[in-house]
Amino acid sequence: MPENQKEHESEVQSTNESEEHEHEHHHHRRKKSKLKPLLYCVMAFFLSFVLFLLSICMVLRFTVFSKDFMLNTMDSKGYYSMVRYELQSCLTDLVYASGFEPEFAVSFANGYDVKKAVESYVNSFYAGDNNLVDTTEFKQKLYAEVQNYATQNGIELTSDSEDNIIYFVNEAANIYTDQISIPFFSVIGKYIDDFNNTLNIIIGVLTVLILGISGVIFFTNRYKHRRYKYICYGLAGGALASVVIPVFISASNIISKINISTRSLYNLFVGYFTNLFNYFYTCSAVFAVLALIAFLLYVKYYEKYRTA
Repeated sequence: MPENQKEHESEVQSTNESEEHEHEHHHHRRKKSKLKPLLYCVMAFFLSFVLFLLSICMVLRFTVFSKDFMLNTMDSKGYYSMVRYELQSCLTDLVYASGFEPEFAVSFANGYDVKKAVESYVNSFYAGDNNLVDTTEFKQKLYAEVQNYATQNGIELTSDSEDNIIYFVNEAANIYTDQISIPFFSVIGKYIDDFNNTLNIIIGVLTVLILGISGVIFFTNRYKHRRYKYICYGLAGGALASVVIPVFISASNIISKINISTRSLYNLFVGYFTNLFNYFYTCSAVFAVLALIAFLLYVKYYEKYRTA
């Protein structure tokens, strides 16, 4: 009987030790399972942050660093016709002071190809040319028009009148330069050419980082539903982060409060940044759609995991 009791006690002790060992192992596994999701959440955060940086770089590439974006904005906002009208008004004031008929300024401004001049200015800017506004053609045409006007009206040109004409043409050229020039071009101009290639490199590096982080999340998770869950977190975070800048600026009315002297530049400025913000919204929409796809895949594989 004592031997049976000792054998029973030995079995009970062995069972208790086994349970304690299993409990410790289970406790260790629980601690490990808590750390792993945290690491994946951190990776999802970095994924959303890198997506946000990529959205900024992509928007800059297709807007600020794009000549076509500027020209399309000018065309859609009626910039050329407004510049022509403002040039005509300024030349009319100069014509009055110089003794010409006001119709001369109207005729010259309407006949001058303002669109071609503005496009040439934008092309020079994106080509890295320091002499952005070329007044040579403008001066030649205006000088010829003044001489033609004098001939038609029987005005005799003397050496003094020639000097006055040259002064008039130079003053008109200054007005022309002011009307064609875009102030904030001088601010960003030096960065466009210098950082053009650098921006492409940054976009490439960010793309590799996104693929790397996504690959780590995808291939180090045993269960498919967890892969898509953290990918969804990263994409959703990137979608939200991409609209922070345009929403903040739009809500604070910073753009509309900026004081710009001419109507043409104000409309161009507002239109430029409105279109730029639309690119941020497009990036956000792309990330949101990808996040939705990842979420649907998460739901699909989670249901399979539950029923397995």
